[in-house]
Amino acid sequence: MKTCLSRTSPHGASQAGSAVIVMLAMLAVMALLVASNTRTINSLRTEVHLVDQRQTVRLAAGAATPEHPTGTNTTAVPTP
Repeated sequence: MKTCLSRTSPHGASQAGSAVIVMLAMLAVMALLVASNTRTINSLRTEVHLVDQRQTVRLAAGAATPEHPTGTNTTAVPTP
């Protein structure tokens, strides 16, 4: 007389193993996405810092120059 102590069939064990493999693959893809996004955010943070420095220098240089530098046209254009 055969008794089955486990309630899962032999096919159920292989399906559970496949589910574990699929979940590990999904976790690996998610980890790659997180790493890629972190790298991109750090790169963007560096870019923003450089733009901020350049703009600060440009605005500081612009404040030292007169409002109407010589050689420019200061004639107002009539609006229609």
